[in-house]
Amino acid sequence: MDYDLLATFYDSFIDPDVYEEYIKLINQYTSVGSVLDIGCGTGTLSIELAKAGYDVVATDLSEDMLQVVSYRAKDEGVTLEIAMYDLLDPIDFLFDNIIASMDVINHLTDLEDVEFGFTNIYNTLKPNGIFIFDVLSAEYIDALDGYVENDEEFNFRWESHKGDKEHSIIHNIYVTVDEEEEMSTIFEVTHDFFEYEKIFKKIGFKQLDSIVLPERTIYVLHKSE
Repeated sequence: MDYDLLATFYDSFIDPDVYEEYIKLINQYTSVGSVLDIGCGTGTLSIELAKAGYDVVATDLSEDMLQVVSYRAKDEGVTLEIAMYDLLDPIDFLFDNIIASMDVINHLTDLEDVEFGFTNIYNTLKPNGIFIFDVLSAEYIDALDGYVENDEEFNFRWESHKGDKEHSIIHNIYVTVDEEEEMSTIFEVTHDFFEYEKIFKKIGFKQLDSIVLPERTIYVLHKSE
């Protein structure tokens, strides 16, 4: 998975309606406190939460994405911490809230990694902490097979084809930089929603809410005291 090449135009293919749903759920289920934003992308949610008074740590696996976050935060006059982080790694700090938006969980290669990642998140939450994440539907992933997009504004071509795993997709994005074409490959896989639900209940999370959108479901989970 390589998002460095996509950092400059990442927001052009992100659905703002999903972010709006996150903001609604955060306002409904959390109180101002600390937030770990896993896979923050260019920092849209991190910056909005920092503006609202949350103590935000914005993390991603892409250094270029985090550079964009840093620039945007300075430009908009907000303070937040920025760090590289993989949710399969344990973390030594505790947070009141954790979010993993825009397909972050779908980058985990199998259900064993999902359980490992969810366990890390559970252990990183304070008692009464809130975890909000989304996963793409199997129907949506399967429908992406054969998808092609050419974007003249940002000079990229996006091609998607079915992966080896069930309900998986491989995105190849070709970007023209200084008249040379470079390629970034992104792998995503999803599972039936009940598989995710079975895992987070096994770990100890309680489901507070779920929002079903055309291509994904957003879950709100609670860690009991």
